[in-house]
Amino acid sequence: MITSRTGRDGRPLVTTAQAAYTLAKSPAQFRAWARRRALAPAATTPNPSRGQALALWDLAAIADALHSTPKPASTCQGA
Repeated sequence: MITSRTGRDGRPLVTTAQAAYTLAKSPAQFRAWARRRALAPAATTPNPSRGQALALWDLAAIADALHSTPKPASTCQGA
């Protein structure tokens, strides 16, 4: 039986690789980015390769973290 897991906004949860792709990062870079913003996976799923369980991420939580990140100050020295 296949169950569909969805996030807060109804979209399906995504794997680390898919979440990393949404931010143009590698999976390792995404995990580090998420750790700095105190994001945690919404769920896990068994790994088909008999290893550590795969993390599933909520795209709504990722979007919230993106919007709450302050923009860096401009370094341009206007004339």
